[in-house]
Parts: sequence; structure tokens; C-alpha cells
Amino acid sequence: MAEPVRISEISLYLRCPRLVYFQAMGRKVWPEAASPSNLLMREVTLSLSEFEPEWGLDLEAFLRESLDRARLELPTIFRDEINPADLLAAAEAVGEVLGDFASRLSPNLDHLIPSEVEVDLRSDRLGLSGRVDRVVSRGERDGRRGEDLIPSMIKTDRPPETGVWRSDRLRLTGYAILLEDRMSTRVDRGLVEYPWAGEVREVELRSSDRRRVLRIRDRVRAINGGKLPDRPRDGPCTGCPVLDSCETRATLASKFF
Repeated sequence: MAEPVRISEISLYLRCPRLVYFQAMGRKVWPEAASPSNLLMREVTLSLSEFEPEWGLDLEAFLRESLDRARLELPTIFRDEINPADLLAAAEAVGEVLGDFASRLSPNLDHLIPSEVEVDLRSDRLGLSGRVDRVVSRGERDGRRGEDLIPSMIKTDRPPETGVWRSDRLRLTGYAILLEDRMSTRVDRGLVEYPWAGEVREVELRSSDRRRVLRIRDRVRAINGGKLPDRPRDGPCTGCPVLDSCETRATLASKFF
């Protein structure tokens, strides 16, 4: 049985189908590792799953403790990929915005807890797999555990003016499909967390999104099987790490037509 298509491959396809092809060939197609400040902010945001408002803890103080822990742990997690001096400067930069982050996030905290973080999902039946940043369980506080499961993604870039980016909505849809398959429950909403903006945006997941995810899954399967996709006219070619190989393929193909 073929390996399931990863949700990250669906995101890659949406960026450019040829990136999926070159990744299947063993090429590195992702950009360089995230900046130290974004890595720290992600760790701080993930830590919210451990926050207990009933204990009377101060949210900002909790986040600062999480930042200190992340600063100490990231060099172990990423080893030689992080420069200690850059990490220290990044921690100071994140620390400067934590007060504002806490005040903006506080009204939305119930949207994010209780939750489980970095949840691995897989369905051989659907041929999909992925790791979602957070799964929120709403209703647990009322004794109705697992009644309403919501996948959530952490994005360290800036949000659009309204809603969420289309690619993020489709990723959330993929996670929702996998959650439904595992838990036998309906998942019709998702969340995108924008920690730098202190925002949490909820999005409705439509049936058309589900259909689109399944069709892209089929196309990714074909590409991973060796099918070279067409080069999109509006592909994000600037700065692409495999641009030379892609142009070579296009030149070779043109010789046969």
C-alpha cells in the first residue's frame, strides 16, 4: 500500500505542483528554517495548552515562563541550526511584545483550551496523514468531552485583512477529514492562530473544500508516482530552490513538441 499523502504536500501543491515532483525526487524544496523569533513565538503559543485559568495564574507571566523555557530548549531541539546570539536577541524581541500578545489573546483564550498539541493523524482508508498544531476540545469544561473537536494551525506570518488564506483553509480541511475519520465525529470548523497579531480566526470548512482536498490528494499521488505536472504560468518562481531544474525540464519537454 502506498504511503498516505501528507497534508503538507497538499500545501506544497497549492504553492506549485512541480515542488511536489522535485521533493519526490529527493530535492530540498522548502525554504530555510524559520527565524529564531518565529520558532520562539510558536513554542510560546503551543504552551497555551498547559495554561489553567482556574488556577488564577497571570497569562502574561505564564507566557514569559514559556518563553524562558523555549529559549533554553530550542538549541537542543534544533542543535546547530540556531545561533545562540541570534536566539538571545530573538527572545528579547518576543519578550517585548508578550504583554500586548497576552492582552489581545485573553478574550480568545476559550477558543484554544483545553487542547492537545502536535497531534499526529493518519488514515490509510483516506490515504492522508499529517500533524496538526492543536486540536481544541470545546465542551470539555461542561463535562461533554470531545463533543466539538476543532483543528488549529499556528501561523507566524501576518494574517490577511479578513478571513484566512485559501491554502490554510484547505490544510485545515485536510486535518478535519482526518479527525473525523479517527473520532467518528463531524468537524466543520477550524482555527488559524496569528500570535504576532494576537488573533485567532475561525473558519467554516465547506463541502467544496473537502472535494478540493481529495482531488489534490489524487494529483499528489500521481506526481509522487513519477508524473511531471505542468509548470504553472503564475508559479512563485522568484527565489525557488529548484528553478534551474524546473527550467531544464521545460526546455527538454519543448524539444519533443
